[in-house]
Amino acid sequence: MKLNVRPPLLGSFTVLALLLGACAVTPPVSVSYRESIAGQGMILSVTNTSAEYLHEVIVRIQSPQGEVKEHYLPTLEPHESVNVGWLKLDGWPIPEGSEVTVSCKGYALDSGPWKVAPP
Repeated sequence: MKLNVRPPLLGSFTVLALLLGACAVTPPVSVSYRESIAGQGMILSVTNTSAEYLHEVIVRIQSPQGEVKEHYLPTLEPHESVNVGWLKLDGWPIPEGSEVTVSCKGYALDSGPWKVAPP
């Protein structure tokens, strides 16, 4: 008896991850936020939650009006936290309601989005 078995279809996401050779899908980071003590919008705290170094990290912030700012970190050490706010964004205060994503080398997709909400 001959069985007609079809291999499972690979979704485009799976194929993309395989092509990129990514071991994990999204970077192991967490993002929290607080108000700036200088009154200049919000301050993000980006934390590497793994025991591995993350390289070529990009923190991307999009305001509710669509304006986009990015902050580049060459390396984020294991369990290191970095603050990102108006000083690192050329004076641009992060407004409430912004969406934050984080990408880095070796991962197929961005982490997030996180929504910056009022405290």
